[in-house]
Amino acid sequence: MKRNIFYGCMLLASALTLQACSDILDEDPKGKHTPGNFFASQNDLDESLYALYEQVNHTQNYTNPGYPQWQGDDITANPGSNKQACAEIDKFQVSDNNKGVRDAWRLHYNLIQAANYIIDNAEKTPVAKENIDLAIAQARFWRAYAYYYLVRVFGPLPINLHNEDDNRPTKLTDVQGVYDLIVSDLEAVDAINLPTHYTSAPAQLFGVDVYVTQQAVKSTLSAVYMSMAGYPLNKGQEYYAKAAEKAKEVIDGVNSGKYNATMDADWRNVYSYGNNYNKETILGINFSPTKNWSTDSEFSSCCFFESIGGWGDAWGEIKFWKDFPDGPRKRAVYDPQIRLKDGTLVDWWALDGSGKPIVAERHPMFSIFTINADDNGKEIKAPYDYTKKPYKGMCTDTRHQLIRYPEVLLWYAESAARSGGNLALAKECLKKVRARAVDGAAATIVDGVAIDAMTPNQLAEAAFKEHGWEVAGNWVALATRRSDELRMNILRKNFEYRKANTPLTVAAGFVATESVPVTGTWNDNMNYLPYPGADVEKNSNLKR
Repeated sequence: MKRNIFYGCMLLASALTLQACSDILDEDPKGKHTPGNFFASQNDLDESLYALYEQVNHTQNYTNPGYPQWQGDDITANPGSNKQACAEIDKFQVSDNNKGVRDAWRLHYNLIQAANYIIDNAEKTPVAKENIDLAIAQARFWRAYAYYYLVRVFGPLPINLHNEDDNRPTKLTDVQGVYDLIVSDLEAVDAINLPTHYTSAPAQLFGVDVYVTQQAVKSTLSAVYMSMAGYPLNKGQEYYAKAAEKAKEVIDGVNSGKYNATMDADWRNVYSYGNNYNKETILGINFSPTKNWSTDSEFSSCCFFESIGGWGDAWGEIKFWKDFPDGPRKRAVYDPQIRLKDGTLVDWWALDGSGKPIVAERHPMFSIFTINADDNGKEIKAPYDYTKKPYKGMCTDTRHQLIRYPEVLLWYAESAARSGGNLALAKECLKKVRARAVDGAAATIVDGVAIDAMTPNQLAEAAFKEHGWEVAGNWVALATRRSDELRMNILRKNFEYRKANTPLTVAAGFVATESVPVTGTWNDNMNYLPYPGADVEKNSNLKR
């Protein structure tokens, strides 16, 4: 029964105030659970966590909240069809009514409100202190996660630390202040020493941890410290050192057997639906196997091109694909060829006899969320095979991978290199990730330079680029390609490159260009998305 509750019965959805900060005054409390009549038992505490994790699911169970990640140089979009919201963000010309902007803002603030409800009230529950501490730790982690997403997308934010409004438009907290809150929450959770694994539902389901673990907190802190080291706070070496320290705690824990995390030997298994509940994922979001639009992941057709029967939300950018190191990872992240509706396999750039593109999209096609189907159209739990029939449904229980262990290895490699850390270990981490990802001798050589011979700057840049390859197209990751590029202050570089749109040779005799036109003049406000127009109307402080 607990599984069913956790996966969508929504027992407590009406108990929470789930609007962004400026919406709270519109709430009518009649018929709702309130702190006065709730948190009276362990069951109440559990239900508050079910409701919290429901909001965690909603931040990712469909594509809209992830659209800000289309600004990265790995993902582009259809310039037409019904993909205008994606294309606007991809070309850095975003309206304040863009559905990606609206949903990214709304759903992450909903998560913050669900977390605040627990943080404000859990201590009233007449249960063991350790149970209360666990609940509050889960809430503080996900509140930090939500603010971490928002601050990298929108910059300064209205902060709400309680489940009630202050009865006036909330002033903005600058980026430094938002990060102070994020770090305060995460460091408090880290100090609790959460379990390294859970043994019963709903904290553990299908053999993996649903609730946040000790190693997930440390990994997240590493990512946050790296963000603070770079743009816009530019805290530099000190914070890269803090990031390396937290990443090494995870690495040491894995090596000692304290943390049950690993790297799958075969890259085909990384995003395999047949390996959905894997030990490579340190922080994941579990979804329901019930085929329910509200509680399932809806991504299985989102990378599959429209012209061959998918939804085609995300296309691969051409230069990123062209630069991507060959090997098992590239063959798992992109379809090596496109399977047409009749089963014919063609290169994505191929032309027919009259010189017209055979694949209308004429871009690389990501396959990280795509799965195969059997003869009856039912999804197959096995590594995806681009030569076989794809699943055309939408709803699955695909587990979203926010942090994978190889990312932690790369965070250590980059942060140690940028802060004067253990270069020998950093180089081993980079080589370990590449050994699985690329072919042959390329595992120990990057851009013609042997990893063992790299200077700190060369190593840092190599690890930074490697992380981009590891998370390519995975817009649900904690640290996406866009996030990395914001940290390194190179989103402008994306803009200028896309504006020039120089034709690229993708194969002998074949050239291609990006489809979404980029125009205009860069300004630094374009590093962030506009605040949603409806919220600006309610809160005059939401200004650039």
